[in-house]
Amino acid sequence: MTENIDHDHFHIFGHKNPDTDSICSSIAYAHLKREMGEKGAKAYRLGEINKETDFVLKHFGIKKPPILHDVRLKLRDLELYQPDTLMPHEPVKRAWDMLVNSDGSRIIPIVCESKEVKGILAMGDVTSIFMEVSDEDVVKRHEILYRNLVDCLGGVEVGGNYKYEKLDGSLYVGMNFDDSTVITDKDVVITGKIDNAWRLAYEFDFGCIILTNGVKPKGLDGAKCSIVCVDYSMFKAVSLVNQAISVGSLMNVGNVVTFSENNYLDDVSDVMRVSKHRNFPVVDKEGALYGIVSRRHLMSNGGKKVILIDHNERSQSVEGLEQAEIVEIIDHHRVADIQTESPLYIRSEPVGCTSTIICKMYRENRVAIPRAIAGAMLSAILSDTLMFSSPTCTPADEAAAAALAELAEVDITEYGRAMFKAGTNVEKTSIDALLATDRKRFTFGKHTAYISQINTLDFAGLATRLNEIFRKMQIYYEKNACDLVMLMITDIVSGGSEILAVGRAKDLLDTAFGMKADEDHIFLPGVVSRKKQIVPILTQIATTGII
Repeated sequence: MTENIDHDHFHIFGHKNPDTDSICSSIAYAHLKREMGEKGAKAYRLGEINKETDFVLKHFGIKKPPILHDVRLKLRDLELYQPDTLMPHEPVKRAWDMLVNSDGSRIIPIVCESKEVKGILAMGDVTSIFMEVSDEDVVKRHEILYRNLVDCLGGVEVGGNYKYEKLDGSLYVGMNFDDSTVITDKDVVITGKIDNAWRLAYEFDFGCIILTNGVKPKGLDGAKCSIVCVDYSMFKAVSLVNQAISVGSLMNVGNVVTFSENNYLDDVSDVMRVSKHRNFPVVDKEGALYGIVSRRHLMSNGGKKVILIDHNERSQSVEGLEQAEIVEIIDHHRVADIQTESPLYIRSEPVGCTSTIICKMYRENRVAIPRAIAGAMLSAILSDTLMFSSPTCTPADEAAAAALAELAEVDITEYGRAMFKAGTNVEKTSIDALLATDRKRFTFGKHTAYISQINTLDFAGLATRLNEIFRKMQIYYEKNACDLVMLMITDIVSGGSEILAVGRAKDLLDTAFGMKADEDHIFLPGVVSRKKQIVPILTQIATTGII
């Protein structure tokens, strides 16, 4: 079974369409948290990694983080009850003993050998059968296995043999039949007198004779039927017959509500609240019992603990974030629209890269940085600052990079060029993949915009694909109910960016950068930072109308 939710587990991840900083900073921070005692800290990613990040991870031998689709609670994440189970052939007496000795569970799942749930036995079903008076028709109303009957009566089989697995005939008490009654070897009789037993054994073809009151079976050595001795009185023995009924003939089948382990808690909560039942079986993908969820789970489970890296905007984060408990944010962007119900730790600094902040945190906590982790953080800094050429770069970024390069045992310039070369080889990359590269959603006043950024050493190669790029941007614009779709193609060599734009809010770029109404792209020399040179200007124009 999948492990239940661990409330000490931290899900650490960057933004959607992850870049190198998003991935490497998550990996580095998860390692720092584990070194500081948070053993459940684990890095995740919210999408496929790009070529640059793939190069970095392979170069330093780091495993790619698992993908995280959402942080909504699934039933498999909960601390589900793990109930005792019964198989359909087992006696109701065993069910009663289980319910009496349970820790509050009021249902027993009835399963087959593969653990597939066949039905549910509730406390009410068991108590009702215990209150029911046993009679001779009980074997006609319910299934009773012969071995269960002997066990429930505390009987000892002293002779003969009952040929059938279950009682398939009639049950008689004493001599309550006449000479016209047709007796078969399927029938069972309960009697407390030895002389009756002799007659029943030798004049009739009974399948089993149950002797009560501790009567000894003298003179019955030649009987062909099964002879069972019990110490109870005949009245008590008859009253115990009900306890031998198979649970399979009592279980609820038609109105059993089951859930999958992959169901989201909020999706099943409405069903649970209106149902007359309080407990519900949860099954795995094979249909086998996984556990029991109850209404108590609706109140007692907090959300998953998450740490946001390199972002703090809900639109850039994981699905279901509103159901999670955000415990930390480590970022270097503007503070946006994340709201929390409880106080949290926020570390936000005006530096060029999140890894610069995390590098400081390693030093502050006196935690050694392994070579691979140093290489990952160095790569993030080089990527986010375009090897220190971006206006977002600060002396803190350069100092951190120098220290990390020494630990990673690489030459900054040589390694940086190799990293960018691997990441900017876009010749065989599809246009959809290019547009998804580091794509983020922004709000400029009343306008919603998506801005992607590609850093490339092959600017000329991309220029030959502009028509196809614009066509795909238009499709994305029409499908996503936004006002503006932009692509920044940043030329690492020249230190400028080609800005491509489609959408009704394209006029913002006229005021900001001089892109005319009949134009759809413009080259901006010296513009390489979306965060510092694009987003703030568009935000100001959209909200104030002036630069």
